[in-house]
Order: sequence, then structure tokens, then C-alpha cells
Amino acid sequence: MRVTLNGIVSADEDKWIYEWFGYSAFSPQQVRDAIANNPEGEELVLEINSPGGSVFAGSEMYSVLKACSLPTRAEIQSLAASAASYLCLGCGTVAISPVAQMMIHLPSTCTDGDRVAHQRSLSMLDSTREAILNAYELKAGGKSDRAQLRRMMSAETWLTAQEALDRGLVDEILGQDARSMSPGSLVNAFGLPDIDALRAAYQQAQQPQNRPEPDWRLAARLELEKHRI
Repeated sequence: MRVTLNGIVSADEDKWIYEWFGYSAFSPQQVRDAIANNPEGEELVLEINSPGGSVFAGSEMYSVLKACSLPTRAEIQSLAASAASYLCLGCGTVAISPVAQMMIHLPSTCTDGDRVAHQRSLSMLDSTREAILNAYELKAGGKSDRAQLRRMMSAETWLTAQEALDRGLVDEILGQDARSMSPGSLVNAFGLPDIDALRAAYQQAQQPQNRPEPDWRLAARLELEKHRI
């Protein structure tokens, strides 16, 4: 069975609000449902195209896939970035299109408060980085060591299909003889909508005195572009 996982990596409880604003998103429940509904004896194939999103939703999907008794396969069709770059590693086999990319970087957060609050956030970010590194290191199987992978995360590294294969983060390149490919260096920027901004805009839209004009949804999305990260 083939299942498409496109868009933002979201917590189950946040998926609806992304979709309400017109963004594609997927959450751990979709992965659980796919495993439960996969026909007996068939391989579960997850087609992935995602800029990433929630760290903990990505970790949950990784863990669910890792513990799954079914044969599983991830196929990166265009982009597996941030949280998507490690959730797919829970599959038994990871393949990547010759025109696709992976991107790995450090987790991020926002903190309000005094220096103690910021220090707690730093500690949490360090712990989260090491947890994500566990997935990369386990998949790399010695082709990349932990120190190399940590440096790649710190540098925000974009990987072509061949580079991802060379570093052990994928098992094969779709439809290609991996030995015949040359590394590339094409880089593309991306951003994610701010979930708190989406919630605030949604709540404001529900106020009778703030009923928008018919094109309010487009205006709200344009406003959100100012907060892309």
C-alpha cells in the first residue's frame, strides 16, 4: 500500500488548523492508520515531500515506524527537511528520487522570560539535538559518525540524492545507478507558517465584529508570510 505524506509535519491536534488555512499537513495518526490499514503481506510505502515541522510529531512517527512489524519503505520524492529528514528513517528502507533533497539542521524554539528560562530552553534544544542525532547515526551505520552529523546539523546542510546516499542517510536512489551520479549543490529556501499566528488569526476571524470580507483567507495567508521562518 502507498500513502502520501505531503506538507507540514504536525501534531495530531494542530493538523486541522493548518488545513483550515489551506496548508497541507500530516500527523502521527496518519502513520498509525496506514499501518493498521495496510493489506496483509504488502509493503507499506510512504511517499514523502515535506519541509518539516514539529520535532515531537516527527519523533513519534519515527518511533511508530521503527516498532512496526510490517515491511516499510520511505520514498523521498522532492524534499525531506528538518523533522521529515529523520521521521522517514524509521522505515526499513529509505529511497530518494534523483531530483530530491534532504536537509538537516538544529531544532529551534522561542522563549519568553528571564535568563533561567532561556537557559532551560538551551538545555532542551541540546537534548533534542542529541535525540535527533540518534536517528541519523543509527541509519548512517558508520558511513557518517556522530561528530560529522552534528557538524552537518549546525551548518544546516542540504544534501543531494548522491550525498544522502554517500552519508548513509538513504539506502538507494530511485531509478538510478548510484555510482553514475555526481553530487550537486542546488539550494532552495523554504519556511513554515507560525502555528500560534494561525490560531490567533482563526480566533479573530470568529469574532462577529471582525467578520472578514470574502477574500479574508487570502489576506490572512499573506499576513502569515511575514512570519515565515
